[in-house]
Amino acid sequence: MKTFSFQHIVLGFFGLIFLILLYQAIRIPKVPTEEREEVTEVDCIGEPIKVSFPYAFTISEPHTCKPQCADGRQRYILYTNGYGTQCETPPGCNDVGEDTGVTCRPPGVPKATEG
Repeated sequence: MKTFSFQHIVLGFFGLIFLILLYQAIRIPKVPTEEREEVTEVDCIGEPIKVSFPYAFTISEPHTCKPQCADGRQRYILYTNGYGTQCETPPGCNDVGEDTGVTCRPPGVPKATEG
């Protein structure tokens, strides 16, 4: 019967770690897909903060809702392409709608119809 030396055991251990790392590096990761709930369109609440750029479904300008901090009145951001995103409920003044990618319908914009 053959006996294993300490060197063989250490070499086998590091060889196993190398194989595991190699496998993790070359395998194709399975990315879980998120099923998003359908968001119902809601009306924007408060006064508009008009900006001079369109909403591109990304975080655009930091802290656009800052005027809300000063007076504590509810606001929403109104973009040039007709989209709106809601500011956080006072006393907060973060751009919650923009940060989460959730839009609201500004007054005067008709509801989206299913087609």
